[in-house]
Amino acid sequence: YRQVAPTGLRCCKQKTVLKQLSKIREKLDGMTPQEIAGELLLRAKRRATRAFCRANDSLDSVYISDKDLRRSLKGQSLADAAKRIRERRSPQLTAGLSDLARTTEIIKQFFPDSIDLARREADQILKHRIKVFGIAYDLGPLIDWHSDPHSQMRWPLEHYTRVPLRLGQGADVRQVWELNRMCHLTTLGRAYALTSDERYAEEFLLQIASWYEENPPRFGTNWTVAMEAAIRAVNIIAATQMFLASPQMTDEAIELILKLMLAHGRFIRANLEFSYRTASNHYLSDLIGLFVIGMTMPDLKESRAWARYSAPRLLDEMERQILSDGVDYEGSTAYHRFVLEIFAIFFSMSQSGGIELPGRYWERLENMFDFVRCYLKPDGTAPMIGDSDDGRLISFKERPVADHSYLMSIAAVLLENEAFKQSSRLDEEAIWWFGEEGREAFESVPVSEQKPRSQAFPDAQIFIQRANDLYAIIDCGDHGARGRGSHAHSDALSIEVFAFGRTFLRDPGTFVYTASNRWRNLFRSTAYHNTVRVDEKEISIIDEEQLFVLGPNVRPRVNAWESTDARDVLDAEHDAYQRLAEQVLHRRIITFDKREAFWMIEDQFTGEGTHQFEFFFNFDSGLEVSIESDRRAVARDERAAIQIAPATADSFQIKITSRWVSPSYGTRLHSSAIMYGLQASVPFKNVFLIVPYRIGDEEKVKTLLAAPR
Repeated sequence: YRQVAPTGLRCCKQKTVLKQLSKIREKLDGMTPQEIAGELLLRAKRRATRAFCRANDSLDSVYISDKDLRRSLKGQSLADAAKRIRERRSPQLTAGLSDLARTTEIIKQFFPDSIDLARREADQILKHRIKVFGIAYDLGPLIDWHSDPHSQMRWPLEHYTRVPLRLGQGADVRQVWELNRMCHLTTLGRAYALTSDERYAEEFLLQIASWYEENPPRFGTNWTVAMEAAIRAVNIIAATQMFLASPQMTDEAIELILKLMLAHGRFIRANLEFSYRTASNHYLSDLIGLFVIGMTMPDLKESRAWARYSAPRLLDEMERQILSDGVDYEGSTAYHRFVLEIFAIFFSMSQSGGIELPGRYWERLENMFDFVRCYLKPDGTAPMIGDSDDGRLISFKERPVADHSYLMSIAAVLLENEAFKQSSRLDEEAIWWFGEEGREAFESVPVSEQKPRSQAFPDAQIFIQRANDLYAIIDCGDHGARGRGSHAHSDALSIEVFAFGRTFLRDPGTFVYTASNRWRNLFRSTAYHNTVRVDEKEISIIDEEQLFVLGPNVRPRVNAWESTDARDVLDAEHDAYQRLAEQVLHRRIITFDKREAFWMIEDQFTGEGTHQFEFFFNFDSGLEVSIESDRRAVARDERAAIQIAPATADSFQIKITSRWVSPSYGTRLHSSAIMYGLQASVPFKNVFLIVPYRIGDEEKVKTLLAAPR
């Protein structure tokens, strides 16, 4: 035993060291020596700063004192600063909030139903029935800002450098953060602006006072991530500007808000989530938080420096994080929307503040909006490619998570481009953003006669096929962030299909992040996407413990893209299964016949050996799924249906499998999938037809299946 045990321990230690070295090599892959040196220095500074704070902070010492605020006001009296803010002499978050009285007049005129709706929503907030990810939770008479409203687990009030992100037992820190982003304060502000009900102003002030008292700066989970502080600051500022007409917005109330913003700005600036390796929407959130505080709170001494620091870096990150075709490089449609809101606020505030931005950045912003215009389904909803945590920078109106259509009104006004004016109807959000001038600008732009068409986004490798009410989106992208990833799924060559008013084949969404490893990994698995799995192996390697990491990057190769009035053809392949002992290359050719209104998917496999192939077709919730004769799978509702029909004579095992889809974060609905499986030797080819039709038009399927292929 004495001879064997040390050898075994040495082996374990060697394996651990090798694993750590492997992870380090992966992280450094693609970085220049200068970037590596910069990253190491950055992390060393970050560790030193946090260690210093940890050693010197105490619960009694971290609040902004009266003396500290006076010093930051640069000798200006609090009364003068408060007067300036109340009179709206400070820049506002949006142009619509600058002349709030006129903005609300327009909303009452064009959206009269919004008054009662806003009142109902705000009355629920008065009762502390607050929505978190679409679910209303009764938070009791005293809101616990550190508790997950779903699991009831509570995070400790420790220094932010020591607060754990995971508690186990189903606790989800993202639930806590969503509540503490304070989006519901904007809902209160909207109701006050439309009704002048002073109960809403009182509740606003009570909640921010409660929050500040219960969340000492740099203590607790709500100070662990600068991104969360930044989004919270933006929403508090938006709400503040909606309540400025209230007599309750006294000098003392504005003093509290100034202290809050000073604490938030300093925390963000000291904890920027920048990385030479992979910057993300977190860093963009930090920067927009600094910019918004800096622009709207000019009385604070640091504000000018915060605005000057963040503005050029936002432009730098636009070139870094937004691909030339306008797609956010993290590979997620949901995060694209969030990042687009960040840049839209930045550009509109810069425009209002007289900051001139070079034309090439406006072109990239237009490309970002154009990606949304193209990916919106005929019903105005977005596909859920990659992760989604329902993130919004600011929400002036409650909408279903997948509804991204309001961005078209904002684009039409901000860019004065008719391509984004798909109808004569202006969305309410655009009034809150741009006010009366925005409404006039929208009316001056003609309605576009060109409807969205099939479109390729070659940098992102996302392809959209569409004609009339038929739509498909195919994901051939890599792991995101130029292969370094975080929000991608194991979904190479997956397709989502919409027809006749609803989604049939769909991506699953996300459900949860840290609350459950099992559910997190299930929703990003190959089997939950509409693609092919070989030998029960994931396309992208999933480490059960690494919830925001996938294995070595999988970037499909696009062989051809062709789009005509008659058909669209995408030819792409991926080599993820070259890692198998007997290698397999998967090539997928997706043809959309626009005249006959169906899709043909041809999967070709080359390589060596015999393998198990599983073809997955995952359906939306609310569909009746069955297996018909001739190996056809059918998913239907009361209006329309879709059939999946093998066009080859292979002997498949066919089964209906239980699934879940997540229309919003933390929510899951029952659904079903069809799996076609078989063992085959490569080379091997298979063809499926995907045929949508209206109920009563089943003859269409028989005709297509009878045609030679």
